[in-house]
Amino acid sequence: MLTTLKKAYLNHKGFTLDEMAIVLVVIGIILGAVLKGQDLVDNARSKQFTTKVTAWEVALHTYFDRKGRFPGDANKDGLIGDSDPQADITAAKFVTAPENTFVLGGSTFYVYVGNSGGATAKNYLIVCKVAACTTAYAPTTDSNDLAAMKYFESLDTSVDSTASATAGNVRGATAVTTALANTTFTALTLGASSADWLATTDVMALTYQFK
Repeated sequence: MLTTLKKAYLNHKGFTLDEMAIVLVVIGIILGAVLKGQDLVDNARSKQFTTKVTAWEVALHTYFDRKGRFPGDANKDGLIGDSDPQADITAAKFVTAPENTFVLGGSTFYVYVGNSGGATAKNYLIVCKVAACTTAYAPTTDSNDLAAMKYFESLDTSVDSTASATAGNVRGATAVTTALANTTFTALTLGASSADWLATTDVMALTYQFK
């Protein structure tokens, strides 16, 4: 019995160098496919994010064409913020109303419209991490926030043809003053710690100036 086991052990052969090379190549192909697949998922989500945000822009201008004012602009001074824009949009009975809250990947996004405040106030659409718009995105330490900032960067590029968190119609805001139970806002502090969306540390909201 021992002799048989000894012969079996001596006759046992490991992998050849060629076989090991083939295995490593296969593993490399699989890893490459997985990483490429994640890039494709991120890109698809970026496009979906852009679609959801621009759906708001379309709805706002459609409402203006139908009513002669923006939703949330009850006094018709051109600025959103003296009434509830969400209530106006709901009352307008759009066939497909824009979403003020949606989830992509591991992130939830809250969308509001309002004005930037001050003597030169303009209308903005904003996207926040939390409902109260009081928490900054942390792309350098949080993987979900990093993914979210990639979506912001993609939208910025599609609108401004270049991505910058500190310039253009799409940029970051480091503070948001909310009003009307967070259905709109009345002031923004524009700017960011870096023009690079993926390196910012103080952006509490993406802002999109649409007028």
